[in-house]
Amino acid sequence: MIDCHTHTTHSPDGTASMATMLRSAQALGLAGITFTEHAEWYPGDEAYGYLDLDAYFAELEATRACCANGTRLLAGIELGNPHDFPEEAAALLARYPFDLVIGSVHWLDNLPGWKRPIFEQGLEATYQRYFEEVVRMVGVADFDILGHLDLVRRDSWDLFHEVLPLDRCATIIDAILEQLVTSGRGLEINTSGLRKGLAEPIPGLRILQRYRELGGEILVLGSDGHRPEHIGWRFDTARDLARAAGFERVARFSQRQVVDWIDL
Repeated sequence: MIDCHTHTTHSPDGTASMATMLRSAQALGLAGITFTEHAEWYPGDEAYGYLDLDAYFAELEATRACCANGTRLLAGIELGNPHDFPEEAAALLARYPFDLVIGSVHWLDNLPGWKRPIFEQGLEATYQRYFEEVVRMVGVADFDILGHLDLVRRDSWDLFHEVLPLDRCATIIDAILEQLVTSGRGLEINTSGLRKGLAEPIPGLRILQRYRELGGEILVLGSDGHRPEHIGWRFDTARDLARAAGFERVARFSQRQVVDWIDL
């Protein structure tokens, strides 16, 4: 397996160097790790202006040279709300040679999605608004994998220890999944939900089954790890979930293309 969603000290909330994160991946026997640092353009975000991609790629090459020992080290980026900043996102992607680009919605209506003010109209309204924003992003943004499709569940759990059933959002979730399938882009199983205390990763079994029913094939596993101990978090559970949803393999990316498949 390859952990396709991790953050190092090149993200403001990362705690460890690439070499340290790599050693955790090697200790688990992972085949690779992708460093998907935050690129954010809302001035109120702690990641705004933080990422120095020249320094990122310099450390990546140095880590490959000294520590890889056959483990794949992939260049990645997590774009926050790239549909709101299309020129900035396009310039970044044109300049640097990424292997994997994750698209994520972190902000709603100029407010951070992980803080209480965004939920002032109630959980149901915020869930609906979040998925509407994901539809917007998937429709226009350039990325390879949709990050944590139902992140709003993790945020409401963090803040209120509440999650809502997603049945009432089924139509709009279908619209997101259909856009991914028709555009040839993929989905991640993000195990940070399990780490935060949810019963399932994000997304869970029902969404994964629906993605498969609609023809979805491109799937990766990601811990969303910000610490060495997060790497590969509950990937055994993620593999079982993927199999239960009808998947037999996950994708391996290089230079933003699926270049191989890894059997589950």
